[in-house]
Amino acid sequence: MDQYTFQKLNMVRLLLDLDGVLVKDKALNPFPDAVEFLRFLSDTGLPFKVVSNNSTRPPEEILQELKIKGVNLSKERLVTPLSVLPNYLREKGLFHIFVIGTPSLKSYLEREGFHAIENHNVQAVVIGQDRSLDFRKIKVATSAIFLSDAEIVPVNLSRIVKDDDGLYFPGAGSITQMLLHACNYNREVPNLGKPSKEFINYALRDMPEGETFLVSDDIYTDLIGAKDLGINTVFMTTGKYKREELLKTDFRPDFVFESLKDFGSFLKTFLR
Repeated sequence: MDQYTFQKLNMVRLLLDLDGVLVKDKALNPFPDAVEFLRFLSDTGLPFKVVSNNSTRPPEEILQELKIKGVNLSKERLVTPLSVLPNYLREKGLFHIFVIGTPSLKSYLEREGFHAIENHNVQAVVIGQDRSLDFRKIKVATSAIFLSDAEIVPVNLSRIVKDDDGLYFPGAGSITQMLLHACNYNREVPNLGKPSKEFINYALRDMPEGETFLVSDDIYTDLIGAKDLGINTVFMTTGKYKREELLKTDFRPDFVFESLKDFGSFLKTFLR
């Protein structure tokens, strides 16, 4: 891609991934250059949203924890799948659910009016990130789908997640694939996280018109999907994948940066 778009910054709007771009771990500790980068965007008036596939806690808890860590975002700036999930479940009439996920996710859905049930007699299985995933949960979820015809509702379709110790574990999308295979599930599975069309449209709904750029460390879940939607891509090597990972794919992002400082410096060249 040529650099014409960035020559008119009022025509650009940014969707910034949270994990691996602004924060470096699940405790939401920001990268050293994150606060300065966000301040730069605010000072220059560049339209941006922070987007995350975080399924462990509701947006208000994320915002509070970020504030404690020195990152101040308004609630309008943050979009997660949990911003979309309650409306999806209501529209489908799915009020009795089994939750694979954190206690925080379960409590959030109960506050939103849903009944989190601990057996297989439910209408839907909601699948989020779950560090306490065990045989019992897998058995209940499988039985709900196979015996009760429950719908599968993943919070996102993330394939793999990088833990704070540098090791990796399967994301909600991988758990979903296991259940799809086990139950020979043939119905369409929603993607409520980035970069689905529904999620992106929700994030952009109150932003000015312009070229959209998704800034992410996730080649497979985020950037390839964004490119399929016609969205421009910025690959940050600060998260789960390094530049060398691109050699394993046919995908080429529009831009690659090693840090937010480098990305910010690139943007500043078009403000002079």
